[in-house]
Amino acid sequence: MSINFAILGILSYKSMAGYDLKKIIQDSAFMHWSGNNNQIYKSLTELLDKGLVTNEVKYQESSPTKKIYTITSEGLAALKEWVLSPVEPSEIKKPFLVQLACSKQLNTNELNKLIDGYESQVKMQLLMWQTNKQDSNFLSDRTVLETKIWSFINDNIRRTHENELGWIQDLRRAIANIPNKNDVTENANMKVNDKKEKSDRIMKYTVNNNHGISYVHFNDSETKLETERNILDIITALAENNTQFVLFDIEALSKDFLEPKKGLVGTLLQKFTMYHIKSAIVIKDMSNLKSEFGDSIAESRKHDVLRLFINIADAEKWFWSLKQKGEF
Repeated sequence: MSINFAILGILSYKSMAGYDLKKIIQDSAFMHWSGNNNQIYKSLTELLDKGLVTNEVKYQESSPTKKIYTITSEGLAALKEWVLSPVEPSEIKKPFLVQLACSKQLNTNELNKLIDGYESQVKMQLLMWQTNKQDSNFLSDRTVLETKIWSFINDNIRRTHENELGWIQDLRRAIANIPNKNDVTENANMKVNDKKEKSDRIMKYTVNNNHGISYVHFNDSETKLETERNILDIITALAENNTQFVLFDIEALSKDFLEPKKGLVGTLLQKFTMYHIKSAIVIKDMSNLKSEFGDSIAESRKHDVLRLFINIADAEKWFWSLKQKGEF
């Protein structure tokens, strides 16, 4: 399926700027494109050249000039022809299934961790969908039929996540009592290490609300951000508290996180970009940061994913400015 038809479909509801199209596609739970600027504007140029859309420059006194795109009668005809074309077969692309198929070397604990990680991902996706049901937000003056169809689209997404969680539980029950040849019999006299592994530690946080801005604040130095699992837990905490703003005190970040070569900061930026999360780190003395870490943060500023501040008040002002722009 071409992204061009998704754009035509959105424009069939109302005219809008390229930035607005990008945000709708980016926030959608079922439009699978990344919605990056190059892809969106390349498609708009193609549609414009084919006469399927037109554009009009809109001048604004206090804001940048916008190009507003409108679907033409030819565009509506092309869209209808595509909608009536044979439906493409569904594709199942789940990296987890490939990992599961290649799990013959794992012992019971390792296999359970693999399943736990996937379950956390699915729960996180369900929570984020429940928090940010954006797919029909751009629709106005919907008919009763359109409203009902979009409600069933959302219902399909919900059922997909819930069915996946049910399947995970079935998998657990099916393999629970099957012997695993990779399990190592431990010495009965061996002392049990009661210390939790890093990946099992739950990061402590508070939820703050200031001037209508709600954000999750991680400020506990005893439960630091140390693993990729912690990053997933952070995203889940944001979804559970219905916010996309997160604030970290520098004390809540591990040495591994502050070392770019470890890859944790890259994983966080990737995940936060995917789920449109805005994050801030409060550090009073910037000189203590390694230049490599500063370079990583500087790159993230281009997309407003993560910024550094010397106090909480400035971080809150940034959150507020993002909300004022209408991004949240």
